[in-house]
Order: sequence, then C-alpha cells, then structure tokens
Amino acid sequence: MSLNRYAAVTMLLLVGACSETDPIEPEPEAATLTVDARTTWAYVDLDETATQVAVTDPGESTAWDIAFNATRVMLNGGAAGPGGVEGYCVCQNAGATDAQVQAMTPESELADFAAVTLADTLTAAGDWTGDALDAAIAGWYAYDIQTHQVSADPSRTWLVRGAGAEPVYAKVRVTDIADATQAGARVTIEYAVQPAAGEALGAVQTVVLDGRTSPVYFDFATNAVSDEGDWDIVLDGFTIRVNGGISGSGGAGAVLSGDAFAVIDDASAAADAYRGDAYGGVFPAHPWYRYNLDGNHTIFPTFDVYLVRRADEIYKVQLTGYYDTAGTARYITFRYERLAS
Repeated sequence: MSLNRYAAVTMLLLVGACSETDPIEPEPEAATLTVDARTTWAYVDLDETATQVAVTDPGESTAWDIAFNATRVMLNGGAAGPGGVEGYCVCQNAGATDAQVQAMTPESELADFAAVTLADTLTAAGDWTGDALDAAIAGWYAYDIQTHQVSADPSRTWLVRGAGAEPVYAKVRVTDIADATQAGARVTIEYAVQPAAGEALGAVQTVVLDGRTSPVYFDFATNAVSDEGDWDIVLDGFTIRVNGGISGSGGAGAVLSGDAFAVIDDASAAADAYRGDAYGGVFPAHPWYRYNLDGNHTIFPTFDVYLVRRADEIYKVQLTGYYDTAGTARYITFRYERLAS
C-alpha cells in the first residue's frame, strides 16, 4: 500500500470514529414571523430576529426592510424608500404545475429553504432588483420592439373594487389602443358594473379614455369621466392606476382574473385578493403565490425562496402562508434567515 493510500484510509477511519462518538448537532429551526396585513402595510425590520416596526413615512424611513399588505410585498429601496434594499428570486418552484403548488405545505418546502446558501448570492450578482411602481392593473398592452407598435391584450380581465365605503364592482379589460404616441394613447376599456357585492353584473359597456395629454379619471359608479376627487381608475399615459394603495385614498383595488371576460358573472367574489397600487420589484416580477387554483379564490403560496440584500446584509425569505389558523386572510407568515452581514 502506498503512503498516500495509507494516509487516506487512516483519515477515513478517524472520521468514522469521530462520527460514532461525537454528538450530532441538530439542524437549526427556521425562524418565522406572522404579520397582520389586512388593512394597512405591515413593516418589518429584518435582523437576527425579524421585528414588525411602526413607520410613519415609509418613503423617508430606513427603519424597515420589507413590508406586506394583502398579497403585495414591498422592499425599502428604489422608488419605495431610502433603504437601498434589493431582492432576487431563487424561484426554485417556477416550473411547478398548479397541482404541485396546491399540494405544497410549509413542511414539505422547508428543505428548499434550507438548501439556499450564501453561494446562491453569486448567482444573484447583477440581477438584484429595487422597487418601482407595481400597479394593480398591469400587463394590459404589449409593445413590439421591432415595429414600435402598441397593442391591447383583451385576454386579460381584472376584477375591480371601486373606491368608497360602499363600492361598486366591475369586470374590466382593455380591448383596443389607438393613436399611440410616446406620451399615451386612446384606450378602449370594456367593462360591466356590479352595483354592490353579490348583485348581478350590468350590461357590458365601453369607454374610450384619451391619455395622450393628461391623466383621465373614470368612475364606474357613474359610468363617466370624472375628476380627481371622485374616481375608481385613472389612465396616465400607459399606466392605469386604481384609487387605492399608493395611488389614492379611496380604497379601490383590483385583481387579475384567471377567467375569460365573457364567463365572469361576479366581480365581487375576490374579497381576499383585491389590492391597491404599490411599489414592488422582485415580488411582482416573480409572484410568491398563485390565485384561484381551486375555484374558491384561494391564495396558494409557491414557496419560492427570495434573497433580500441591505448593504452587506443578505437574508433568505420564504412566504409560507396567507391565512391565520382560523382561516382569516391577509395574515402573512414567512420564514427567514440571515446569510451574511
């Protein structure tokens, strides 16, 4: 036996001896936090122990790193705040089928969370994302980079909750875009209004909003162009905003429906999923949930793992729940761990 082979065998024997006598350290349990994100933003300071913090002006505060409101997730960076926080999606479940996502549980997906290490941040180099406007109604048009043509996408329909204490509801889609310039276009919107939750949808109507020169506000309750004081949606260039979240105080919200416009008969059924406008980056680009997979308007986490970076500190975050133990929606549970500091 050569000296090298003798040394190798000796080392294996020593390692085996140590494994039989040394105690095995248990795997550390992932830390979790649940926040109430039902009506307002829940701001969290990520640290060795994540803590929910009170924030008066999130756009000026560095006391928070990540925030939750309904299905929205916001990082304190980019347009959202001065914290310089950025995100990256490992997205290990991006290819999962809807059936696979429905079967996932916090326990079944813990191994994926544990598998993400500091080495994964090397993959994220150059792909870290700060936050920008994340409109509740987005993706309603397509832009052809070759021809510079803008076209509507009528296959996408949104359920909209209007502004106010007793809101109307509507199903909404964009069916045509005409006379487009760099500033905006004449946008045809098809919609049907539901006077109150649970009532019947009215007749399908259309309106043309001309967003080429200035923002155009529209009120579904009156089926008319309105002013800044009484509105549900506004067309501002090639952006449609709702009167809720960061865009307005009316409490309006929207959610993209998985159903075709023609078959939707209730625009008020998505009570747990309507969301106002917000700032967002990696989370709206790589959504942490799938909606209505069971036909009951349920939110199903995808359990993808996200990296969150604040200066030299890097955390991994996995959203694991949208409901509390009683089944109440908008209670966000996530697990987290600091990878570098």
